Amino acid sequence: MHASQLSEIGSWVAVHAANLVFGRQQQSLCVSNEYWTASKCRLQRWITALKMFEHDIADPAEEHDPWPAMETVVEEILLSEFLTRVWAAAVLCHDQYHETDELNGLAHSTFISHIEARNRAVRLLLAGQNSNEEAFDRINLLRRKLERWTDLFMAQLPNLNISRQFAFDQERVADFYNERRQESGPNVVRRQQVLMASFAADVNTFHGHSANPVFNRQIASGILKCFPSDRFDSTGLPKSARMLWMEKSQDDTQMLVEQLADFETKSLEKSTRFMA
Repeated sequence: MHASQLSEIGSWVAVHAANLVFGRQQQSLCVSNEYWTASKCRLQRWITALKMFEHDIADPAEEHDPWPAMETVVEEILLSEFLTRVWAAAVLCHDQYHETDELNGLAHSTFISHIEARNRAVRLLLAGQNSNEEAFDRINLLRRKLERWTDLFMAQLPNLNISRQFAFDQERVADFYNERRQESGPNVVRRQQVLMASFAADVNTFHGHSANPVFNRQIASGILKCFPSDRFDSTGLPKSARMLWMEKSQDDTQMLVEQLADFETKSLEKSTRFMA
């Protein structure tokens, strides 16, 4: 899974965050662990790659150009940061509303580690800027675009104070939030659909190699498992996430079957003891 697809899922999560925040479904700790574990493994790979790139930039070799690989890794860090920020904000909203700490701890830890990797990647770009101005400008443009998109989708969350904590520009988020609050009914849904479509068209221009496709998919899967399968129309999901959603629905169905079977077994045992 490419990081641009993670960004699309992030926009969907932001728009549907209220269903997570105010829903009654009890979140499983294993779901949060799955997200954290995959994120940690991906982070370790990022740090290893960034260390090599730092050496390449500090001691360049004529026969070796680190920029293609470096651009792939840094692009993934920036694109997937969108989802990391949105998810950290959404689960904090959830835990504050339910007065619990089911999800926020591991999500916030992942967020902090991601920001550290981002800052390291930005410093690396600045150090190597003169060696490839074209690539630097391309990545820097992506960074600025994503910062504005992040603030725009942060404004879709139900808690402005929390959205501001994870924003790049707090005043910009507040403006977007107040603008959204002025709309109602079908206009809200149409506006959200337009936002998601526009965002998808923007990030889908980045279709290079994926640095960590397996871990990206595991991260997406862990997040989607936190949403009830019967609450959304799967066509509202990005195309890249629909297969994950179908797999989740099958898992939920299997879990329900197993629970019913267990219930019937226990009921039969009780009846047998009563008859005896």
